[in-house]
Amino acid sequence: MTLLELQEILGERIRIATSKDLSIEERKAETELSQTISSLAKQMINNADIVLRTDKLVADGKAKGANIIKLVNGNGKQN
Repeated sequence: MTLLELQEILGERIRIATSKDLSIEERKAETELSQTISSLAKQMINNADIVLRTDKLVADGKAKGANIIKLVNGNGKQN
């Protein structure tokens, strides 16, 4: 899933959660689902941030031998 796809899903969840057509029970269920999606989205964004920071370290030549390369790439090789 891309960050743009994630953005679309989050936007849809906001539209659903704020819908005036939902009963109180439906709104509660939607809120719980939206909270779960939000938590997963936050983790996806944090992971993307780690990848971007690692790419910057590699591009700046500051990641040589860093453990973060193994965590991000899985093989320890710099791209």
